Amino acid sequence: MQQFLRRRLNDGIFFVILMVLLGGFAVVLHIDAIHPSISGHLIMQAQAWLHGHLDIGVHTGDTIIVNGKVYIIFPPLPALLMVPFVAILGDKFSDVWFTWAFAALNIMLLFRTLEVMRVRRITIRTPLENLIIAITFGFGTIALWLCLGGRVWFTAQTISIFGIMITLHSTLSRRWPLATLGVGMVMLTRTSEVLIGIVPLIVYLHDLGVGRRVQQQWHFLPQRWPSMRELAVTLAPFVVALLIFLVHNRLYFGNFLSTGYDIQNQQYYPDIKYGVLSWHYIWPNFVVDFLRGPGFNFTGPFDVNPQSDLFIDGIGTSMFFSTPLLAIFIFAPQGKTPQAWLRNTFWVTVAMILLSVLAYCMAGWSQVGARYVFPLYPLLFLLLAQRAAPLDTRWISLAGISIFINLLLARTFWERNPSALFMAGSAGIVLIACMIAIIMLRRQGQPQEEIAPLAPATIPIGAAYSDESTAKDRRSTREGLSHIR
Repeated sequence: MQQFLRRRLNDGIFFVILMVLLGGFAVVLHIDAIHPSISGHLIMQAQAWLHGHLDIGVHTGDTIIVNGKVYIIFPPLPALLMVPFVAILGDKFSDVWFTWAFAALNIMLLFRTLEVMRVRRITIRTPLENLIIAITFGFGTIALWLCLGGRVWFTAQTISIFGIMITLHSTLSRRWPLATLGVGMVMLTRTSEVLIGIVPLIVYLHDLGVGRRVQQQWHFLPQRWPSMRELAVTLAPFVVALLIFLVHNRLYFGNFLSTGYDIQNQQYYPDIKYGVLSWHYIWPNFVVDFLRGPGFNFTGPFDVNPQSDLFIDGIGTSMFFSTPLLAIFIFAPQGKTPQAWLRNTFWVTVAMILLSVLAYCMAGWSQVGARYVFPLYPLLFLLLAQRAAPLDTRWISLAGISIFINLLLARTFWERNPSALFMAGSAGIVLIACMIAIIMLRRQGQPQEEIAPLAPATIPIGAAYSDESTAKDRRSTREGLSHIR
């Protein structure tokens, strides 16, 4: 109990620090956190529910008209989470700081997930390395600019990542009801990202013995059949979420399977000729997600001082520009991992979610980074942690560049093109942070090898972050590495 309370205290302190950092940067960008953002659809929906009706009564962007009433097309969970705050605070509630809170929770949950992977010996990362990876996710990806100023689209994406983090953390901790709850939360926030449910499905089947290989033969029947009670408890949260999803669609759009986007395309986007999903969209989305870089503006053919244009036309830049750290997947080998099947599970899920993103009818607008690939980032950062190589100077340098770029992207999106002073100040802060990280990594003096020993059959979840378990893990890791030698 004492260790549990200490961990929660550490989490609380970490949360406050992250909120201060996000809020401080938002103040630098002159973002108003006191009042609602300019796209407060979710707040209007929460107010409508509190007043006893479903329609918001005001026609604005990303709304549709059904039977003469105006409805928002977004799934209900983000607005539902706002209802208690709107009821208590009224017009003083702001979706800006509300989004900061979920962004901070996402960073914390990623760190805790990485710690579960360390304790279960899925990775050989140290707590310091896991902390650096989590902070890089929060400040070195599009997560940063998406969370700063509220707005319905960005708030929904940030909350969806929260659901994805719960799914991954609970899956790796083998807390199956929470894992399916996380999948349900994603479905009720950004339905297209529900494919994250592939991860708990495969891991659960693997634990039952499905797909095991014995004496060069594959076996696809479970070694252990789950009881009906176990299945009911595991699936109940998702089933409840699914029922809410279907009832919501029927009440709002007149069809259990309609999410409203089909109606929106008919009413406002006649140029979309191939439906919501089509192979026709794959190439333009691929360009935005993987190939597009920033632009440069010239005043004429003799201009010797072209100005960078990070916003371009609001379509965004590729994930490799916004987060150069991800280039490690292309230019460096993954190395060995004690649980290759889990790594393959993550990659399969990445591929399936990416296919749905590429086949979607829009690339995302307006944006300064490819925001529709955001659900890939939690999986990609877990895959970064699974890599055999330690966090070295190259890794920290790429992480620092990623943070620097996203500071510039945030400034570009929320205010204007960054000034020379802003760029110099950001570069200085990032450089100092990178130097501190490198020094701390070198001082911890932990041996890093190419592969960790295989995970034990079971590890008590309650011991996941205790000092005692950490010491035991380090001793057993050294013994396993000595055996490998």
